[in-house]
Amino acid sequence: MCSFHTSLVTLCFLALGALSGVPANAQSSQEGLVESRILDFDPQTGVKSQHFYFVNFSDETVTSSFSTGTSKINLGVIEFEVSSIRDNFKVSSVLFTDDVVTFTLEGTTASGVAVMPDIDYRFDFTVAKSGQVSVSGCHDGYPAYLIQHQGKNLYRFEHASMGLIKLFGTCDQEVRVD
Repeated sequence: MCSFHTSLVTLCFLALGALSGVPANAQSSQEGLVESRILDFDPQTGVKSQHFYFVNFSDETVTSSFSTGTSKINLGVIEFEVSSIRDNFKVSSVLFTDDVVTFTLEGTTASGVAVMPDIDYRFDFTVAKSGQVSVSGCHDGYPAYLIQHQGKNLYRFEHASMGLIKLFGTCDQEVRVD
């Protein structure tokens, strides 16, 4: 049906995709990231959590994995690192409808110092097979947050310097990305 001349191959695939009802840029597997980080010049700088999500339209699954950072404790004569505590990262409320999936991504972690409050967030995602994404939800006012999908930054929040008090409470910052 289509000629395989090098310049026409892309057009052929686009046309066949349009004829089959599948968007030409449809991606059956997509992934993203929610990251919390303490920015430079504040105590305990660095990545606090990375929560990865993986959408598979073919299998109709959404899974996640996470990693957390460490906190350095400096007692003057000795310095050591402690791991995070109260780690709870999950994906829930997954619903596939045609070429769209909705799901909730939640995360909680805290410094191993143990007296620090939790870093919390809750985001509701709508992801289309075409690659379109919308996000709504909330997070603490500290630390910084980044949301990416397919390597593209969707949302970035930078905390105020020494804003540790913003860890108290839940959902201080509303998020809406369309």
